[in-house]
Amino acid sequence: MLKPIILDQKAIQKKLERIKKTFINKSIHFSKTGYPYSFFTLTDFEPPIEPSLVEDMADLLVHYGNFDSIDLLVSEADRGGGPLTHAVSMRTNIPYTLANWYPNGGQGELHVKASVGFSGKGDIFLNGIKKGQRIILVDDLLSSGGTALALIRAVHKGGAIIKQALFVAEKVLMCGRQKLENNYSIPIISLVKFKAEKGYTKEFTAPFGLSTLSIENESASYSK
Repeated sequence: MLKPIILDQKAIQKKLERIKKTFINKSIHFSKTGYPYSFFTLTDFEPPIEPSLVEDMADLLVHYGNFDSIDLLVSEADRGGGPLTHAVSMRTNIPYTLANWYPNGGQGELHVKASVGFSGKGDIFLNGIKKGQRIILVDDLLSSGGTALALIRAVHKGGAIIKQALFVAEKVLMCGRQKLENNYSIPIISLVKFKAEKGYTKEFTAPFGLSTLSIENESASYSK
């Protein structure tokens, strides 16, 4: 049976500040598509990621997410999605499946096209989806939204439902959140917001004094 995880504000802030440091003040490089890219410990393992940092990220995602009545977690195998989703799964006792950018020919494999800001166009393949499942999308970074949109389309193609989308970080001004909100009514949570500006990533300061922590619904969270 799932039991609530209790994190006080001091613990939340300490974890959040540690996570924030891994995304802020990083140099920007431009990919062949013109996408402003930075190397982060979670997405590129540069530097190699500390296990305790993944634990902090998973703690906060589980704290803010609503995992009640969820059947499955979905992410992608590339980059930080795998270790992050595994850590969330260990806390919630909910199984997970990871999409790949290549087919394995499994029975019921779902295939959708994807357009990703960094790498351009590609194909996503997803296994393990059953009709009627209630699913939470977990991923490392929301930027242009291409990967998240493809994962959502694949889940819906399999007859399942995305109940919530959880991201560790969000690169604002890349329109990823807007694309998701324009196409789907899915609550989106991102722990850290930043922008790419003048050669470096900078913390995004929301207008009118709003918090940079993007929490749609601060609901009860659960673990084993």
